[in-house]
Amino acid sequence: MLVGRFCAVLNYKFFKLFRGSRFVAVEMPKSSPRRRRAYAVLAAIAVAAFLALQLYPLGLQAVLLGRRVDVSVSPTELALYASNTTLFCYPGALEVRNLGEAGLSYRLNFSLEGRAALFEVRSGDATLLALPAGTSRVLELGPGSSAKLTLCVRGPADPSLKLVARDPSYPEATRLSVTVKVASTDWWNNTFPRRLELAPVVAREGLALFEVTGEGEVYVNGRYVRRIPGLAGLPAGSVAVVYRVGGADYLLPSQVEAWALRGDGVLEPKGLRSPGEVIAGSDRLVFAAYLTNGSRIFIYAGGGPVSQPEPSVEVRGSLVSAGAFAVELGSYGFSGPGFSANLSGSIAYPYRVRREDYSDPGAWRLVAIGPVRAVLAFSTSGVSQYGVEAFLTVWGRGADSALAYVWPRAEYRGIILEWIGSIVSAPNATFTFECGTTCNVLPVKLERVGESTVRVVLCRNYWQPGNARFGYYALLFSKLELAELKTLSARLSSFPGG
Repeated sequence: MLVGRFCAVLNYKFFKLFRGSRFVAVEMPKSSPRRRRAYAVLAAIAVAAFLALQLYPLGLQAVLLGRRVDVSVSPTELALYASNTTLFCYPGALEVRNLGEAGLSYRLNFSLEGRAALFEVRSGDATLLALPAGTSRVLELGPGSSAKLTLCVRGPADPSLKLVARDPSYPEATRLSVTVKVASTDWWNNTFPRRLELAPVVAREGLALFEVTGEGEVYVNGRYVRRIPGLAGLPAGSVAVVYRVGGADYLLPSQVEAWALRGDGVLEPKGLRSPGEVIAGSDRLVFAAYLTNGSRIFIYAGGGPVSQPEPSVEVRGSLVSAGAFAVELGSYGFSGPGFSANLSGSIAYPYRVRREDYSDPGAWRLVAIGPVRAVLAFSTSGVSQYGVEAFLTVWGRGADSALAYVWPRAEYRGIILEWIGSIVSAPNATFTFECGTTCNVLPVKLERVGESTVRVVLCRNYWQPGNARFGYYALLFSKLELAELKTLSARLSSFPGG
C-alpha cells in the first residue's frame, strides 16, 4: 500500500516535471557499475509505479493527492434534545461509510467542537468519544464498509455543536463533519406565578388530545374528564404547557382558541386568541401528549409570553394536510388514511306511497390554524328540514388525528321514522365515538352495519318538536393508539418553589 502511495506521488511529480517539455537526444557518458545499479533501481521503481497505477488508476491518486473525499456521513445535520438531569441517547443517529474508491482502510478519530456537559459517540459496545472524560478510540472502516453510531448528550450544551472525524494518514480524503443542533428540554421560567400539575393514571398508554376550557373543564380525546382551576381572565400568551417524562421536561406546542356559545346552544369556534387577548370562559387551551403512568403535565399560568412554533397543518382547497397525514373534505363529510365519515347521514319522514330517505350536502370553511391543529366548520344546506353543523379539528405535529364535533338539528315537527346522524368507516384507523350532550335529548345509539362501518342512529319513530337543537356528539379518528384514561388528578401550587 505504501508502495502504491509512493508511486502515485512519484507519477504525479513526473507528470508536473515533464508536462509541456521537449526531449533532446544527448550523448550520455559511459556509466560506472554503481551508476548502472542506480539506473536499475529507478527502472524497477518506474515499473512498480506503472503496475500500481494500473491497479489504482484514478481513486488512489485522487485520495493521496487530496482531490477526493472517500468517506461519507449521513445525515450531515441533525437536532437532538438534551436534559440537564438525564443522559439522552439516540441509537443509529449517524451512519459513516467508507466509499472504497481508493481501496484503502481508514482509522477515524472523532472530536467535538463546542461545549456540552456530557457527549458520547458509540459504535456498538465501543465508546469512540466521551467528553469531558477524554476517552477516545478509532473507528476502523474497510473499503465499502459502514458503521451506525449512537450519540448521547446531556446538558447544559451549546445550541450548535460540530462533530468532526478524520484519519490523520489521509486527512483531506477522510474529513467529515456533522452539525448537531441541541435543544434544551428542562423547563425553567420564573415569570410564572402558578403551576397546575396533572397526573394521569391510564389503563392503556397512548395519545391524548387535550382541550381545557377557560372555565376549567378538561376534555381528553373528545370526552369530558374533570374540572380544574380555570384560566379565564388571563392573557392567552401567559400560559405554557410542559410535559415531563423520564426526568426531563418538554415545552409542548399549544394554542388558545376562541369559542363562543350561541343563542341556540351551539358552541362555535371563532379563531385563535392573540397573546394579549384575555381568555374567556368558553375558550379552549389545546395541546397533545402521550400519556403513561409516569408522565406529568404542567400548565403554567400568569407569566410568559412563550414563543410557539409555526403551524404544522396546511389547508389547500379541500385538502388538509399535516405532513404525511392528510384529510380530504367533501360535500357530505371527510375522509383520511384508513377512515371516512359521512356527516350528513340521512333522514326519513312518514311516507304515503313509499319511503324516501333525504341526505343534504354541505360546505366547509376554515376557522383557524395554529401550532397544534386546524379548525374547520361544516354546514349542510337544510333543504330536507334537518341540518348538521360540524366542527372538524385536524391535529398535526405527529398527533395525526381528526376530531369532529357534530351538532344535529330538526326543523320538521312530527314523527321521524329514522334519523341517521353519521356513517363512519374506519378499517385502518383507531375510532372512538362520544355521545357528548346529544344523549340528553335523543335516544342515540351506535349500530354496526359492516365489518368496519358503523352509523350513529339519532332516533326511530320519534316525535320531534320542530326547530330543535339536540347537543353534540364527537367522532375521533387517529393513526396512533389512543390513551385509555382511568383518573386525572390535579394539584395547584405556586411557582417557582411549589
